[in-house]
Amino acid sequence: MAKSGEGWRQNDIRVFGTWHKEPRWTAWWGPAYTYASVQWPARELEGSVAALTKQVAEMAGAQYNAVLVNGYRNGQDAMGWHRDNEPEIDPSSIASLSLGATRTFKIRDRRTNEVTNIELGHGDLLVMEHLQDVHEHSVPRRAKVEEPRMNFTFRRLV
Repeated sequence: MAKSGEGWRQNDIRVFGTWHKEPRWTAWWGPAYTYASVQWPARELEGSVAALTKQVAEMAGAQYNAVLVNGYRNGQDAMGWHRDNEPEIDPSSIASLSLGATRTFKIRDRRTNEVTNIELGHGDLLVMEHLQDVHEHSVPRRAKVEEPRMNFTFRRLV
């Protein structure tokens, strides 16, 4: 995984009033964007990231102008329960492309607390259409996962 300064960062986030390092590395391409007190400046979609965005958009039948990449070094890196529901995100379609180690992607219905587990392996593309309205998702820690994983989330900011 690339080091900070090459587009990758390990951000500080505020969770229940306490500051923590995000348990993963992230990179951003697209318009300026803010989530959970993390601010990303605008960064042009270009080169291989632009080509990948176009290919995923064609497969998903959607339009995307931004990509957030999460870099998981191993099973100790994770993502807590959340929704991608910032007002500037078009909720109609968010696509998630996994590369590397297989990890569990959990989806929880906020009305019933029912949880669905999806094992996302190398090359899997998950397209979430209007999922953010009443569902949240996470990638929990997995002690037995030693390999890295990169997850590209394609979205449209309006």
